[in-house]
Amino acid sequence: MKKALTIAASDPSGGAGIEADLKVFSRYRVFGMSAITAITVQGPKGVEKIIPTPIKDFSRILEIIASQMPLNAVKIGALASAGHIRAVEILLKRVRVPCVLDPVLKASEGSLLLEKKGWPKIFSLLPFLDLITPNIPEAEALLGMNIKSRADMVRALEIFSKKGARAILLKGGHLDGGPVDLLWRNGRVRAFPKQRMAGKFHGTGCALSSAVAAQLALGMGLEAAVAKSERYVQKCLRGAEIIGECKYLTHI
Repeated sequence: MKKALTIAASDPSGGAGIEADLKVFSRYRVFGMSAITAITVQGPKGVEKIIPTPIKDFSRILEIIASQMPLNAVKIGALASAGHIRAVEILLKRVRVPCVLDPVLKASEGSLLLEKKGWPKIFSLLPFLDLITPNIPEAEALLGMNIKSRADMVRALEIFSKKGARAILLKGGHLDGGPVDLLWRNGRVRAFPKQRMAGKFHGTGCALSSAVAAQLALGMGLEAAVAKSERYVQKCLRGAEIIGECKYLTHI
């Protein structure tokens, strides 16, 4: 059985983070492991508090997994601090397997899931990634630019590539009109148009990135894994269930 590691924060409501990633891994029959960067105090109304895992303990967890567990892929989500990013970089230098990063910076209501001084450190991970999957606000924050159109999205993809990204899936759901995600790889851009769903959803980015990671663990090529994951998440969105003030992807 193929094995994948998720490195992310814990969501006690089960809709995002470690909990969502492990559910997606299981759906693809990939054995999931986890290294928790932080626990969060949150529910459908949003994040109230984030408590980072002590760096020494987090680093030791990664060291144990690297030395004792075979890995076929890594998925990375919320990283909490610059120290956690450094620990992950050490892991990725040691364990060279397919890796997907969902660069989670903030919760939807604004709570920081990665301290601001850690934002530039994201770029240190790019050489080890097969794919980075920012949404529009994350790309704007990381690149220091405004993204208001499809042309702006393409420029952002080019900047990420110049900074060392091998492939970027820029999620366009925050722009007006029909949502379109753009995948940049080897100088070529492929568009993934989607149906816009009504409501506030929780955990879609986690589901998409962990689905890609699971399929890379199974040996699928990157572009095929992205295309299949896009269809998978759209199906999950159609079956989402309202819990509190959000729609949760309960049919993962």
